[in-house]
Amino acid sequence: MRILVVAVAVLVFGGCSVATAAEAGKALWEKLQAAPPALPHSDERIEALKALDAWLSEADSETTDAVVAYYQQAVDHALDLLESGKGGKGVRLYQLYSSSVIIQTPETVFAVDLDQGPDERLDATPDAEAVLFLLTPEQITRLAKAVDISFHTHEHTDHVDLELTRALLDAGKTVVVTQSNKDRWAEEPWAEKLVVLRQTIARPHKLGSLKVDVLEDHQWGDDEHTNGTPCSAFLITMPDGTSVFTKGDINCGLRLYGWLSIMVQRGRHVDLVVGSPLFWRGVDLMREIDALLSPVWAVGHAWEFTHRAPGKKGGAAGSYSSNYQIVRRNARSGVPVALTWGEHLDLKPKPS
Repeated sequence: MRILVVAVAVLVFGGCSVATAAEAGKALWEKLQAAPPALPHSDERIEALKALDAWLSEADSETTDAVVAYYQQAVDHALDLLESGKGGKGVRLYQLYSSSVIIQTPETVFAVDLDQGPDERLDATPDAEAVLFLLTPEQITRLAKAVDISFHTHEHTDHVDLELTRALLDAGKTVVVTQSNKDRWAEEPWAEKLVVLRQTIARPHKLGSLKVDVLEDHQWGDDEHTNGTPCSAFLITMPDGTSVFTKGDINCGLRLYGWLSIMVQRGRHVDLVVGSPLFWRGVDLMREIDALLSPVWAVGHAWEFTHRAPGKKGGAAGSYSSNYQIVRRNARSGVPVALTWGEHLDLKPKPS
């Protein structure tokens, strides 16, 4: 396996054939499939993650045919499983791009921060920006059909997408955004269909079969917390009692930890955290949150390519293996898991 890491690391996309790059992608997918996400990860899994990271770390990798094809094939793999209806009686988590995930339950399918790729304009589609790393039109149609409710923590383009939002609403689905996000899209003919859920303390919102608690906060843009983007945290509880939490990009732990403590006092708990627990710009309380909740941490926000300058090698908001290791060092009660594009993790159903 270590030989694979070295072999992939020396590939330079400008100097290798299309066939070689495609073969490298195929080999990486096979290695990951042979060592799927598990609690905890095996050594083989860690090595497979490192190999994928080495392949993606080449400068401008997201603009290459091989990486785009790998991503789209991985998404197709997840969609095929999702549409098969074979998720079982428990909860299945699918990982797509960066912070974008889908959760399948026996009753419903919902998404968190559903986004298709590294576009940078909230008012334009990726193809209008000449972005190559994106979903196909067919995949967008399939997602809009499969997903019942889509939650979006804030209006940054790695957490919400114009084209996907429009497709979901056209399909009659529910899309939850912040008020600032809705205001930003106010001129769109479908803007009034967007749902805003206000903060909860005692009583959760009800959306279909889900109960949803909300914390309203910010992703702060400066250390003084004088400017930032409104950002909502969601605690989503399914009919069997399994719960999923995301903080989006809330990056100061003070309000977050206080609100979570109130949720716990009121009988809530968290089985699964999606998105990144990293990137704090304020008080970092990940260890305290881990001790409070003891969740499975599905490490997100890896390979967010808009955080990497053109022509620059290396990670983009962190690699799979580096982010996994950081969470692993800080999570003493919970368990980290890193899913790559198109992969899934099954959580056992709650005992009846």
